[in-house]
Amino acid sequence: MFTILIEGTGGARTIIYENEGGLQKGRPAESAQVRQTPTADVKAASSIPQTGRNGDDSFSILLVDDDELVVESFERVFQQNDSRFKIDKTTDSKHALNLIAQKGYDLVVTDLVMPDIDGIQLLQKAKSVSPDTEVILITAYSSCNSALDALHFGAFDYIPKPFNPSELKLRIYRALNKRKAILERNSKTAEMERLAYTIAHDFKSAIISIKGFTQILAQDYFEKLNSEGMFLLYRINANISTMETMIEGLLEYSKIGKVEVKWKNFDTNGAVQEVISNFAPALKENNIRMEIDDSLPEVHFYRSGLQRVFTNLIDNSIKYARPGVDSYIRLGALNGGSPVDGRHCKFFVEDNGIGIGEDNLKLIFEIFQREDAGNPIEGYGIGLAIVKKILESAGCSIRAESEKGERTTFIFTLPKAQ
Repeated sequence: MFTILIEGTGGARTIIYENEGGLQKGRPAESAQVRQTPTADVKAASSIPQTGRNGDDSFSILLVDDDELVVESFERVFQQNDSRFKIDKTTDSKHALNLIAQKGYDLVVTDLVMPDIDGIQLLQKAKSVSPDTEVILITAYSSCNSALDALHFGAFDYIPKPFNPSELKLRIYRALNKRKAILERNSKTAEMERLAYTIAHDFKSAIISIKGFTQILAQDYFEKLNSEGMFLLYRINANISTMETMIEGLLEYSKIGKVEVKWKNFDTNGAVQEVISNFAPALKENNIRMEIDDSLPEVHFYRSGLQRVFTNLIDNSIKYARPGVDSYIRLGALNGGSPVDGRHCKFFVEDNGIGIGEDNLKLIFEIFQREDAGNPIEGYGIGLAIVKKILESAGCSIRAESEKGERTTFIFTLPKAQ
């Protein structure tokens, strides 16, 4: 027999047991109804993934509850169901915060309401350390609304009290299967990026060599070339420049998230003004009006990434400005600059340029993909892909809204200042 759950209300405790007669609530001699999990779901729960955070067949799990009996009960359920769980447990939420910062976990199971630091704060910390860590919240029915709110912060699920072992097992295995899928996706992505970096580096060496030969050709044999030969030499050099731009873009793209950067709080207005000053000649030449909110919220980011995000979005708006209209680029914050989920502020960059077709709103964020639509505007499909990767590697997001021939709005999130 082992304890599954302890509820407390005004000092009273209810204990759920499992023994030969099945689940019982109250003292072992008493009986009570508990919610059951359908047999099909229990079978589905037994499909535990095979690899965890460390690439082996174990999973690191942190159990947090201010009641020691609850923590011990959870640990017993984990250990009796599968030996591959590596369990850390604590009744001190502050200690849990330190464990998350030091170790990182595949799964964190935490009570929602605790003294000092609550479950939502632990959730936020776990996601800041490793955005793909899964978090399950344990909650009494009285705090279910808070648990639902926690889903917006990135919680995988919440379990209301009381519950039975099969239900607990089901939720945990679902969370770990999701974790496994994310780890596999990240591994494949990293492998492709390593390949892309190697190929780009090799191509760069080849391009440098070709460029050297064309320079020799231009210096030593230019007078022997007729007009057609000169044109071909010009085209070779133009294509070399295009390849250099694409290779440099690919190399920059492949390095995002792999280079150590210094994060700190930034005055977003100051960062934006610095970027816009570099575009002053282009804005004047294209007669584009720049409009910026006066009170953009501070953010917590790294300088090069923040500059690249705003640079590429503004450059995109300038490049695709619509001729013959009173062009503008508007940059601001939504929700009055307040965090939309407790962790991120939401920004937008809007222009009244040529717009993007609905079918291409996601395509434009892929590397080397762009909406041609027969337009002669020069571009390589790199800038927006870099923006997306910078943001996603920092746990942020970006999407586009557009009306063809009317306007385009890029909406993205950045971490709030700490």
